[in-house]
Amino acid sequence: MLVVGNMIGVGIFTTPGRVANQLPTSGLVLLGWVLGAFLAMAGALSYAELGAAYPRAGGNYVFLREAFGPLWGFLYGWAAALITQSGTVAILAVGFTKYAGITNSLHVQLCAVGLILFFGLLNYVGVKVGAGVVDVITFLKIISILALVIAGTFFGRGSFSHASPLWPAQGGAWIAAGLATALIPIMYAYSGWNATVYVGSEVENPSRTIPLSLILGVLITAALYLILNALYIYAMPVTDMKGVIAIAKTASESMFGPAAAKVLSGMIAFSVLGCLNATLLTAPRIPFAMAQDGYFFAPFGKVHPRFRTPSSAIALVTLWATGLAIWGGIDHTNFYRLLDDYVTVPSLLLNALTVSALFLLRRQKPDLPRPYRAWGYPVLPLLFIAIILWMVLNEFKQDPRAALSGIAMVAAGVPFFFYFRKEVHV
Repeated sequence: MLVVGNMIGVGIFTTPGRVANQLPTSGLVLLGWVLGAFLAMAGALSYAELGAAYPRAGGNYVFLREAFGPLWGFLYGWAAALITQSGTVAILAVGFTKYAGITNSLHVQLCAVGLILFFGLLNYVGVKVGAGVVDVITFLKIISILALVIAGTFFGRGSFSHASPLWPAQGGAWIAAGLATALIPIMYAYSGWNATVYVGSEVENPSRTIPLSLILGVLITAALYLILNALYIYAMPVTDMKGVIAIAKTASESMFGPAAAKVLSGMIAFSVLGCLNATLLTAPRIPFAMAQDGYFFAPFGKVHPRFRTPSSAIALVTLWATGLAIWGGIDHTNFYRLLDDYVTVPSLLLNALTVSALFLLRRQKPDLPRPYRAWGYPVLPLLFIAIILWMVLNEFKQDPRAALSGIAMVAAGVPFFFYFRKEVHV
């Protein structure tokens, strides 16, 4: 539920229109989402071995530190805690207001801040409380998606003819370039497939639970994404999907009429809340792990004496995300672009680097206990890395400014690393 809750946020309801811009036929659209599922599963299988071997809070931070040294672990933690994860919390909170019909900037800010503080408090008072809310919301989210698909299939005004043409009349290099570009928003929708590794120290029987949760979470999410995309295509031709941001709302109006849009908006808003809470559960474990190692301010590495949670780290991420939400509520569009476009490249590169840690650790630490060994090794991890690099190179060609800006945001953490390293060695 934690993995599914992290993955299914707003992406699947908004990105298919961007995907259709690059992939103009139904077959290519579905192929793009299948490739995204493959990437998420290949990554999850690799992370499952790493998470079972290192069942500690922090996820990627721990894996990169163990394989490549503290600098790379720190840079990941810097990017995740202060940019990507906290930014995602803010984006989800601000995004909720869009589907809740709130348009006034002040009201957007107040609502977003209230949501972040509420879910931050839930996770502050206990991991079981936060996880319980994740379970309930995610279960209801899955039921809602299945209900939408069933209603659309049997009662919606759609047509299977919208799937034609299945493939383009003429192939060429443009298909590969289109797939590489389309995978950027697709992988944004699939992000969260590694959620369980961030709470490894708080998971019961981690050697079994971490691999199982990652694999089942990706399988469930991929199945839901594929049937939702099939429903979108049933509702409207791919040519009509191009550039449509609120694709789920548009498809629902096409199948059921305008009144259905309100119901669907409520469903999406509910989905956003589940993802927001799941992200607030996992994100604070990164600065918590960094502080315990001495590479962040010491108070953020402490556990609450009563609630047994990384309370100070939760407060940090909650308050930082609150500040980002206040800023983001002023100009939602530019804020979303900053997180979606500028952070995509470093996030992809750090995930590829983390998977490459699998190879290095197997060679450097052959005697390390590995309760789970990645299925498909070394082929699937190599394919994951190769496809990620292909996507990144294509993104550099398409938007070099955004790609370089994202890398610069991560590199800005280097002087802070040397500051903390100096403190550790004093």
